[in-house]
Amino acid sequence: MTRDFAFIVNRKAQRAGSAHLRGRQLAQLFAEVATDYGRAVRYCYSDELPRDAIAIVNKTALMQPERDVPQRLRDAGCLVLMDFIDGPLAPAVAAEADGFIACSALQSRHLRAAFPERPVIHIPHHVDIDIPPTPCQWDHFACGYFGNPDNAAHLAVLQEAGALTVWEAKTTNINGWYGALPDFNLHYAFRPRKMWGSGFKPFTKGFVAAHVGAVILIAESDEEATELLGSDYPLRLPDSTSATAMQAHLAELGARFGDADWQLARQRMHRLRVISSADYIRNLIRSQFFEDSSVSALMR
Repeated sequence: MTRDFAFIVNRKAQRAGSAHLRGRQLAQLFAEVATDYGRAVRYCYSDELPRDAIAIVNKTALMQPERDVPQRLRDAGCLVLMDFIDGPLAPAVAAEADGFIACSALQSRHLRAAFPERPVIHIPHHVDIDIPPTPCQWDHFACGYFGNPDNAAHLAVLQEAGALTVWEAKTTNINGWYGALPDFNLHYAFRPRKMWGSGFKPFTKGFVAAHVGAVILIAESDEEATELLGSDYPLRLPDSTSATAMQAHLAELGARFGDADWQLARQRMHRLRVISSADYIRNLIRSQFFEDSSVSALMR
């Protein structure tokens, strides 16, 4: 029997970024590939589970209070692949997985070490495929922050000083932030590791910046960003950078707009744009799930 794929999300959390990007959008990318092989892809809620499917269980369904979705899927004859994204890898939940989907290289290495007997399939996080590919302007320096205002250091001080503009990146563009992206060539993402708890944080802010041709400013302890951009990335600052020092640094970047550091940063971001694109992810889905691979027998 050849099984179809089913993406499982929590109905109550369907508007969350994790459900939208790694649930609905990733299911769409899967479906665009699966049709070439006569396979179907479904998008399901955890209160209406499929039977006899290859179930890719989103973080929102894994973290439900009942923690019973994996067992109910197994009872329904499903193969259970867990995608924790940036959620904690709860041991009791992970124990019920047939395999894992990793959203980053760091998470993939961690899962392979923690569960050496189970398959780990690395499908990196992709950029929001609804964002128009309109390139940002390079006429003058402009710094913007796109995200949850709680998820960056010194943001209020810098905004008050006029050093940057803040746009809250709401799911599905309900506040129109997509339209502001072309105005900014430097995206601010200074978030030292101590600002979040356990788990792995996909570098989604970097993917958004790369998608429109901008560069990004990061913290040294941001392991995901460093993994992708390199430890010598020129816009990578020490975690100890104060608000006053950051304001001065942004002013300096504006004064030397377009110099060698800017050019190197743009080169690194070009690679980031490629590996977070829909085309790149579709090719990985094809090779990992539908062509001959180390886990292809499991996917039938």
